[in-house]
Amino acid sequence: MKTQAKNFTGLKNSKAMNGILKNVMALSLIAIFASCDNNNDDFVDLQPQPDGVALAARFNNNRADAVEEFALDAATGGVITGTQGTQIAFQPNSFGLNGTPVTGNVTVRLVEIYDKASMLLKNRSTLGQRANGDKEALKSAGEFFVDAVQGTNKLALLVMASVTSRPIAPQDLDGGMQIFRAGGNDDCDGLDATCDWVETDEDRNGENDKPGVRDGQGAAGLFVTYNYNIGNFGWTNLDKWISFTGPKTEIFVDVPDGFNQDNCAVYLSYDGEPTALARMDVWNTDVEMFTEHYGLIPIGLAVHIIMVAEINGQLNYAIQGTTVVDNHIEVISSLSPISQAALESLINGLP
Repeated sequence: MKTQAKNFTGLKNSKAMNGILKNVMALSLIAIFASCDNNNDDFVDLQPQPDGVALAARFNNNRADAVEEFALDAATGGVITGTQGTQIAFQPNSFGLNGTPVTGNVTVRLVEIYDKASMLLKNRSTLGQRANGDKEALKSAGEFFVDAVQGTNKLALLVMASVTSRPIAPQDLDGGMQIFRAGGNDDCDGLDATCDWVETDEDRNGENDKPGVRDGQGAAGLFVTYNYNIGNFGWTNLDKWISFTGPKTEIFVDVPDGFNQDNCAVYLSYDGEPTALARMDVWNTDVEMFTEHYGLIPIGLAVHIIMVAEINGQLNYAIQGTTVVDNHIEVISSLSPISQAALESLINGLP
């Protein structure tokens, strides 16, 4: 898609001109409707509007649809295996209610996220928060949600469980991965949590937790897996901070009129990083554009901007590839309707 470039002065002037033109068009339409129906004193905007509530519901529904359920005996524990290969081993008497182990069957729930389309459409982007509050991009080796229930009771994890990622080829192993959790408070442990990722120190040794690596061999040959322990239910992530050299800049995304932080979502996809996707969740009210928290986007980096919205019950999108320049402004002029399956294929097909 074609990328447009303009500076802030031109942007403000163009927005003002757009406003004038819209006022003229609105007055013309009012006159037309009035001439057709003198009894109708109200002008109705027939243009479909982006629906932020529907978009949030789509994200949550996608998470709910991805939940896999497993039955385990609480007294004996056991191992569950997700459809994408994630394994979690539970020790006997691991599941508790009010600090006391429960008995009988429990239901363990698991969500696995390994690709960029799933990260976007489940709104679990790889945006991390440093200890000082600064936010930066991460690359992931897998995001996971796990919890357990018994009837209507949400259970706690009393004994650490062991997580094993899906098998990967030995050449794809990244020794820089760490363990991240969603946020750092009680509001971040639910399936619908949208908290940023933070580094963990669950063994309280003063160091950020890192996964172990285990070798294996299967029908397809040698493989390796990441392995780590969790002490609480909720979201965890195998991640590393993306580190770039050279000069950096901020990037701004100018979206069509009528779109803002309340009714659409904009993401920054890093080319060459299949599991690095940061949501641009800052809305700059001065220039009415999306931007990011950190201003650490390397000049000269190839990226794709992805925008999604829900309009009249239909998923809409725009994807634009660009190379970052100093004080970059990316202009998205329009969105197109698309099925979710087709959008997933486009996102996972990005470089």
